[in-house]
Formats: sequence, structure tokens, C-alpha cells
Amino acid sequence: MPLIKDIYRYPIKGLSPQPVPRIDLEAGKPFPFDRVFALARPGAAIDPSEPKWGKKGLFVMLMLDEGLAGVQTRLDIETLHLTITQGDTHLLSADLHTTQGRAAVEAFFTTLLPKLSSPARLVHAVNGHFMDKPDNVVSLINLATVRSLEQKWGYAIDPLRFRANFYIDDAEPWSEFEWIGGDLKLGDAVLHADRRNGRCNATNVNPASGTRDLEIPTALYRDFGHRELGIYLTVRQAGAVAVGDALTPQAGTRTAPPDNVIPITIGAPGPRRYICRGCYFIYDEATGLPAAAIAPGTRFADIPAQWRCADCGAEKTAFLPYVAKLAK
Repeated sequence: MPLIKDIYRYPIKGLSPQPVPRIDLEAGKPFPFDRVFALARPGAAIDPSEPKWGKKGLFVMLMLDEGLAGVQTRLDIETLHLTITQGDTHLLSADLHTTQGRAAVEAFFTTLLPKLSSPARLVHAVNGHFMDKPDNVVSLINLATVRSLEQKWGYAIDPLRFRANFYIDDAEPWSEFEWIGGDLKLGDAVLHADRRNGRCNATNVNPASGTRDLEIPTALYRDFGHRELGIYLTVRQAGAVAVGDALTPQAGTRTAPPDNVIPITIGAPGPRRYICRGCYFIYDEATGLPAAAIAPGTRFADIPAQWRCADCGAEKTAFLPYVAKLAK
């Protein structure tokens, strides 16, 4: 029987995971206090007085800023007292209730990430979140699937690369994809297995060292025809979930068959395609982006500098000329 092995929250987007032994979930709500703070990138259209959800490229995060993994952070969710350490060295303490405390955090990360053109702004979504997806989802990783990839690829993979809320064990590898469209009982709560989780460049960052030492999305596509690992869930019925609780698929609840793997179409390489190095979105000059008022035939160089990736929101400077390196 699959069991809950670990539970994590990430109070500040892109920063350290914090283990929790037990969590109370509410129907239709996100994972409590998960990604409720974020550091908005310089120039990002985020109102600090009333911040709303935005695409991940608007924020400082591991996909583009691997240096974040070089420090460890802990936020007390009751007092909003933040501590930042590096190994055994204490680097900063700050009260996020105060203007001075928030300014100290902004200054610290500006120094840590010298590529930032000016200080990032610490923002707090009091009634929302800054997760990668706008809806209220929680994420799950099957540790058996990770182990199967370690065996196939011949190297260790820290499961924390995937920054999930729930880590389960004692399930069959890849069985989580078979649950899509049905309900799962986790502890006292019931969650709906909503969809697969497409992986981005953040998973290439070693959470212990802060270095980019793997190419996980590339390897997934090469061997499986997709870049998906883990699933997103939504909370149907409130309840408590604790480490050690069972996960039980609910028979007869599936409303749609499991989604089939649909390989991403890779066209011929050439200078007229550009790929986002964060999420692997490809801009094709031949087709443009009519939904964003970019007509077919528009050269990438002619797109305004303030344009952002249609998928993850990364800046235009995150794009590189596309070369089809993923084919065997």
C-alpha cells in the first residue's frame, strides 16, 4: 500500500523546503502557507501592495537563479521570523512583518544573485499564492518512480529537486499517472488526481550544492517522449494528512481515462526557432503567437524587449536559438 513518506511546504518561492509532520487540508484550497512569499524580479509587473499570482518567470526562482540553493532558509509561519544560513554559518535574521526586515531580505538576495539589475521585491500573497500554476493544486512525487530513473540513468537523483508537497513510497513506478482523473484518499482527506506535472529547468539544480549538474527534462524527453514527472492534486474533501498515512486510490471515481503520452513535436532545427532555457517553450517565427498579437513571420529580434515567455513568463533574454538536441 502506498504510504506518505514526507510532507513539505515552501513558504518562500524558490527557497528551502520545510518538512511538516502533519497538515490540515481544506477543500478547494492550496497547500497551507505554501509559496505565499516570493521575490519579484526587477521590473516585474507585480504590485507589492496587492500582489497577484503571476507566471514564474516574474519571480526569483531556481529555474533561472540556481544560486538560491546555496543557502538554507527557515520561516516561522507563526511569527514570520526568517533565518538564512549557509552550512553552520548564520547569515541573516529578519522579521518579515517589518519594513526593515523585508528590506534586509531584499538586499541579501540582491548580493547573493549579482545577475539581478536591481533589488528584487519581497511580496506576500495574503489571500493567494505564488505557485507555478494559478489554480489551487498540491503536488505529489512517487519515490519509486524516482528510483526507477536512478536505475535507468545510473546516477542518484535527490527527490527534493522536484519540490513536491507530498512524497509517497511503496507504490509501483509510474503508477501515479494511472490515477489521473480519479480520487485518492490521503489520511483523512480526499484529493482528485488532476494532471501530470511538466518539469522545467529548475529540476536540473542540485538542491544541496546549488549547481546545475543534471539535465532531467531533456533525459525524460529522450527516453519517454515527454517531460512529466509527478502529478498535481486538488483537495475535494478536507482532512488531516500525516507522515506514515496511507494513500488509497478510490475505486469508481475516475471521470476520464488516464491521459496518453503525447510527444512534444520537434521541428527542423534552424535560426528561426528560439527556446526558453527555463521551461523549453519554443517560439517559431513561421507561426508567431497570434494569441499574443505576434503575427506569423515575426522575427524574434523584432518582438519587443518587454515580451515574456508565453509559458513560464521568463524574460526575452532567457531565450536561445533552438537546435534539436533531444532526438536520439
